[in-house]
Amino acid sequence: MYDKDLALQAGVAGAAVAFLQEAVLRMVPYTIAAVPLIVLDLVWGIRAARYRKETVRLSTAIRKTTTKVLTYICWVVLSSALALAFERTWLEWAILGLVFLNELSSIVGNYLETKGLELSWKAIGAAVSRIFGQKTGLDTDGINPADFVQKKEKPAQPRNAKGQFTKTTRK
Repeated sequence: MYDKDLALQAGVAGAAVAFLQEAVLRMVPYTIAAVPLIVLDLVWGIRAARYRKETVRLSTAIRKTTTKVLTYICWVVLSSALALAFERTWLEWAILGLVFLNELSSIVGNYLETKGLELSWKAIGAAVSRIFGQKTGLDTDGINPADFVQKKEKPAQPRNAKGQFTKTTRK
């Protein structure tokens, strides 16, 4: 009786380790691809906060970056495990594609904010429809993504990390 239980446990453990090993190997490229996105988001997020005259603290930057890293790890693990369990590679690409596109829109938004511009989803939709319209031969002369990009005024008063206005104490 003892030998049967041990054999069953060893078989289940072996299958679980094999599943996890394959899932981890699938995660490596996506994890490597996430590193530059996280670094770019950190850099442009700090620049956008400085543009908004917010107080930039190292502890807040580290906390937000750590949260982002852990969130990426969770998304990568989830997408890899689902793709492996359902044997659908496209599922992995779809989930991580949405996550990475969300991060890219954050980076572009922070970049444009430092230039005094605000990007809207209408502008993104207009740019995508113009690109696909040109590829498919549709008339896209009336679509101009620049029409949807709005100028943003620079804040006059400094804000803290929570977005609240603060008093200026510098001379």
